[in-house]
Amino acid sequence: MASLSLLSRNSLANKKPMTANLHAEPKKGRHVSLTDTAYGHLGNIAHEARLSASETLERLIRSTPIWEGSATLADGAFQLIEDYAISGIDLPENDESF
Repeated sequence: MASLSLLSRNSLANKKPMTANLHAEPKKGRHVSLTDTAYGHLGNIAHEARLSASETLERLIRSTPIWEGSATLADGAFQLIEDYAISGIDLPENDESF
């Protein structure tokens, strides 16, 4: 049991300190179900942005207007959208077009 406690302390010591809450409200634990593919893609986006998966999801959701979400997420429209989680399309490392 002591080794588990030591392992937990070492894991916590290696984590980055939390940054200030940008959203002016506390986060709460929620349950979200994702496929392994979507979860992996979220992890890749978070890694690239140097954010946690939670903060990445928060920012992706907050940056989508309701009207755009309702339009692009509709069953008929979503079938026409590029699925970047499985398409393998990545921008080159030195792409500065953004």
